[in-house]
Amino acid sequence: MIGFIVAAFLGCAPKGSDGLGDPAVVDAQVEVDRPAGLVHDGVFTDETLGFQIPLLEGWVAEPGPSTGLMRVSMRHVPSDTRVEFWVFKGKGLDPRPREGCEWSFQTQGRANAVADEVVVATCTPSDPSSRRVFGTVFVRYGNVMQIEAHTPNDAMVEGKEAADRIIRHLRW
Repeated sequence: MIGFIVAAFLGCAPKGSDGLGDPAVVDAQVEVDRPAGLVHDGVFTDETLGFQIPLLEGWVAEPGPSTGLMRVSMRHVPSDTRVEFWVFKGKGLDPRPREGCEWSFQTQGRANAVADEVVVATCTPSDPSSRRVFGTVFVRYGNVMQIEAHTPNDAMVEGKEAADRIIRHLRW
């Protein structure tokens, strides 16, 4: 009987700082952000916004989080060019600020398959050894899409051409 009382008392004793036995910790739900989209049959599809980008030869995709502004980052393996697809609420066609980089050039671009009004821009990095960023900005369904092509300095022309090919395949 004394053993039972001691066991019951120890079972009710406060637990250590490891949180074991703390119902608030045991029952806590860990929120895991899902990817913004999936690659299926060689095509990335954003599950929330519905746009699609095929993975052309030499490209790999890494979806961003479903709650994030950066929806997918794609990398052209041969040229080491990265293309990021960002989506913001609003209508303004001014490129969104980037840390360590200034949008030093902006002009009206050609209409494309998903937008009549397009702005193209170049972001010049404050560190000359950093990558130059070529931006394409347009509005679709009340969202601003900013596509950024990050080209390596030693393959800028090849990287820009590869980025332009993938951007032309965007479907919404």
